Amino acid sequence: MDSTERIPPWRLIPPTATRLRASGSLVFKAIEACHPLPGAAVSVFPLLVIVHALAATVWTGGHLVLDLGVLPRALRERSGAQIRAFEETFEPLGLTALAIQVLTGLWMSWIYLPGFRGLLNPANPIGMLVGVKLLLLASTAALAVHARLRLIPNLTDDNLSGLAWHIRSITALAIAFVVVGALIRLGGLG
Repeated sequence: MDSTERIPPWRLIPPTATRLRASGSLVFKAIEACHPLPGAAVSVFPLLVIVHALAATVWTGGHLVLDLGVLPRALRERSGAQIRAFEETFEPLGLTALAIQVLTGLWMSWIYLPGFRGLLNPANPIGMLVGVKLLLLASTAALAVHARLRLIPNLTDDNLSGLAWHIRSITALAIAFVVVGALIRLGGLG
């Protein structure tokens, strides 16, 4: 293999798997025998992708429901209580989903970019996209802190419009997360 050829992340053998294979572990042999590609590296990468995608579904779907379902009705009826009721129900699940996305996303980033080398490097499309996702995360965190500390505690029926732009911004960021994540899995724009 040429030294410039990139090894797909799902083909990387984690050091633990290498040690287990070398030790002749029965557990490793059982996992390897059930692996869909005999002889291929047993990897956690596909599981990370699935868990990350499920968490993204919860996060993005919840914000789409809030933005397209709850918010218009709350604005029409000038009812901050509807937003609060949704937030009380969705917040624990949504924040858990976001935390799962952060953990699995960082882990997958480490697989794609060991030591985060190549992050935001224009010569590395995956590094650029991972960098964009980190910027989206920072923007999401800033908006979340602003909402939690400033907007939601002071929410009244009269100042719903201030929260509306905020909800739409978070929803747009959530959709951008999905699009950029898909681009990473597809290998970039090219």
